[in-house]
Amino acid sequence: METHPLTAKNWLVVALVALVLGAWFVLPYIGVIALAALMAFLFFGTYERLSRKMRSGAAATLTFLFSLAVVLVPVIIVGTFTAFQLTLLVNQVTSTFGSNFTTVPAALQELITTVNTISRSFTGAEHLITTQGVLDFLQSTIPGVLKTLTGFLTGVVGGVPMAIILVIMYMFLFYEFLVYGKKITQSIVALSPFQPEVTRLYLARVGLMANAMAKGQLVMSVIIAVLEALTLAFFFNFWDYFFLMAVAFSFFNLIPLGAGIIIYPIIFIVMLLGQVWPGVGALIVITAVSNLESVLRPRFIPKSITLTNGLTMLAAFGGIALYGLLGVIYGPIIMIIIVTSIQMYLDYYQELPSWKKKANKTAV
Repeated sequence: METHPLTAKNWLVVALVALVLGAWFVLPYIGVIALAALMAFLFFGTYERLSRKMRSGAAATLTFLFSLAVVLVPVIIVGTFTAFQLTLLVNQVTSTFGSNFTTVPAALQELITTVNTISRSFTGAEHLITTQGVLDFLQSTIPGVLKTLTGFLTGVVGGVPMAIILVIMYMFLFYEFLVYGKKITQSIVALSPFQPEVTRLYLARVGLMANAMAKGQLVMSVIIAVLEALTLAFFFNFWDYFFLMAVAFSFFNLIPLGAGIIIYPIIFIVMLLGQVWPGVGALIVITAVSNLESVLRPRFIPKSITLTNGLTMLAAFGGIALYGLLGVIYGPIIMIIIVTSIQMYLDYYQELPSWKKKANKTAV
């Protein structure tokens, strides 16, 4: 087929329009597509090793089963236990703070008395907090909390049919990303407006950072979260909520603030309720566990490819706003792409001849 500059330009426009149209068309399922692409990327090394010994279809199938054993099956098991413990929490909150309750629990009454005793020496007020005031607050707040938790559980159960569809979609996408991964990369290189070696270098940098952040940050968060959940369960006998705490702490540990923003208030509240020495022990252990990140980070994430704390926080909350809980993982990867693009531009700019640098400065 003969080529012509105008034809080449037109085909580029057609390809870009097709990409934009395709992205808009699959937008409702962008989350499962991104998850399948990320998992295929993380397990692509396993697929390559297997494909040297067997056909690509069998290698992709074994890789998928391996990913299930390593990631998805543990996630499903932990998620199931977490759902049961969340249900238990809702039931306990309902029985303790039902809509018709007229008296506060004994532990809460003890906390009110303790706060009033401490505040009396500073403020001179006899009753800084009253039982009736606490009752009014709980009667106006607890129903909303219960409604939210119940709605969450109902949504999880009601979303099972859609979840099955997404799982099937994920299986096919994971398989195709593995088998056609190199062709997809070649297509990106062909569509890129940059030189092929520049595009390959760009993809390599993004892949390196995404791999380190997805594996390293997630593994660190889970390790620290499990230790934090074990600490609270041991000192305060919170074993009924171990999985719920571990999952919640894992998500909080993915952002720079960490799970400490909810752990320390829990410890202080329990201390005010009378468990002073267990609280002191929990504070010491939690502080030590929180400092483990500085030891684990160099082992999991090279310093040269780590996002700063500010960028990590922006990435995490931005991802949550766009994709929900999975945005905690997607957000940093999107930020990695942005940062890598800027870094490669700066590298290119630094390598420009001096006369081009001067021309760029003049233009600005």
